[in-house]
Amino acid sequence: MRSSVITLASGAAGVLLLAACGGSTSPYGGGGGGGGGGGCTPTATKVCMAAATFNPTNLTITAGTPVTWQNGTAITHTVTSSASSTEAFSSGSVAGGGTFNHTFPTAGTYNYFCTIHGADGTPPIGMHGTITVQP
Repeated sequence: MRSSVITLASGAAGVLLLAACGGSTSPYGGGGGGGGGGGCTPTATKVCMAAATFNPTNLTITAGTPVTWQNGTAITHTVTSSASSTEAFSSGSVAGGGTFNHTFPTAGTYNYFCTIHGADGTPPIGMHGTITVQP
């Protein structure tokens, strides 16, 4: 009987501990932190990486505005400029929950893709997107 009570108490404590891990005070929603992903909500200056897509695919900003890409999944992604872009940029590997920031100082159209889930081209294919920068 005593071992049943201890087992039941241990199980309840474990459930409470796991439930406590679900809370988040992150402004980006979800857990974030150590590589979990935890979801992402796009904004006027934030692109979310989800599954094998960038959301939104097309983003328009004003020159000098920084853009943040946030990985809302547990899958590693990259943000890499296309050869057709007039400016080169590369995030390297962005793990789940991670971010990459880049400021576009000059008006133009910047195509980019994930080297893991897409391929360069005109325009890139697979997981790709476009940043349109206005003066």
